[in-house]
Amino acid sequence: MDIISHTLNWCKGEIFEGKMSLIFGVCILLISMAYFKWASTPGARAMFIPLLTIALLAIGAGIYLVNTNQKRMPRYEIQFKENPQQFIKSEKKRTAAFIKWYPITQKLFFTIMILGMLCMLLSNAPNIRAIGIALMLLSVYVFVLDHFSEERATFYYSKIVELSPN
Repeated sequence: MDIISHTLNWCKGEIFEGKMSLIFGVCILLISMAYFKWASTPGARAMFIPLLTIALLAIGAGIYLVNTNQKRMPRYEIQFKENPQQFIKSEKKRTAAFIKWYPITQKLFFTIMILGMLCMLLSNAPNIRAIGIALMLLSVYVFVLDHFSEERATFYYSKIVELSPN
């Protein structure tokens, strides 16, 4: 399998991840609408805005991943055909640069998860507790998204290194 095949598989994986993000966002959007319509307690009513925010973030991320990677695929094929060595060199550099961000993202969202837990533990205010639940949900969503993205990026980078001439 050549580099361009791995590149296109990576893009397809990002598109799949984007579609899963869209599905997650739509599900959370539906749940937030249910809270808006049927919530009867202060805690339940407080869930609407935080869940709506998470839904919009997930939907936005999904649209971005699908749209960006669908546009990248034909551009990558053209770049590879024009100059395979330059394409490999640029992909190696690009991939190495964003792989460095995964540990930072994980630490950031671990901190956000702890903040969400603290909101739940230290407050009885419905709005603060709802924000805490939303922060924890956001963290779990990002951890799942990041895990598979990191796995795919690491695999792709290893193939670039393995198949590159130098």
